[in-house]
Amino acid sequence: MKRILFFLATALLIAGPNSFAESPPAVDGHDAFIKSLRERKGSDAPKDKGVKSMSKPRTLSPVVSRFKGWFIDITDKAKPGKLDGDGVVEGISLASKSRDTSAWQFVETKKGYLVRAAAGKYKGWYIVVDDTAKTRSEGPTLTVTPALRLAKRPTANSHWKLTLAKLGLVLEATSGKYKGWFWDFGGGDPSYKEGDREVAVNVILAEKVVAGSYFAVKPAK
Repeated sequence: MKRILFFLATALLIAGPNSFAESPPAVDGHDAFIKSLRERKGSDAPKDKGVKSMSKPRTLSPVVSRFKGWFIDITDKAKPGKLDGDGVVEGISLASKSRDTSAWQFVETKKGYLVRAAAGKYKGWYIVVDDTAKTRSEGPTLTVTPALRLAKRPTANSHWKLTLAKLGLVLEATSGKYKGWFWDFGGGDPSYKEGDREVAVNVILAEKVVAGSYFAVKPAK
């Protein structure tokens, strides 16, 4: 019995906490929501990605904390870099007011969904995961990583599973080191003035679904 308990404990340590993260249950309207995203054929998306359809531009906004109603965006101070040999920028943010950079498209592929910038300076770039990003503790029971990047082209880790849950849309990584992790944001992180709006560079991945993992999705204006 002791030997069994020892091996079980060892397996738990090796697997890590994210091995037990689960997608939230989908609401009855999930299928209708997914269908509503199939608005375009996606003819301008990369031909080698098995694109099936594409949505019109949408905005994504947290549904909790002082950032409720802010918009997933990219800061004007984004830091350029490289990932898998391609150009990326670091600085996916929440912004208090929407701009053209707040508009995103959901690109349906055989491997899951790509999230692509629909307008602005980085139009046509994709939200991807950088596996080299380090993790950190966010409170006593949560591990997160600032691993999201905006890339010129889809990378090996750029596909997402979409689940419309009771509180909003949940986006889950489908591959790579952070497979099974979820979009989130630092609710206590500071923001700063950027033009006529406030911006917080605080969009992250979390090892499990938390309050910050739910987003309201609306047509971009």
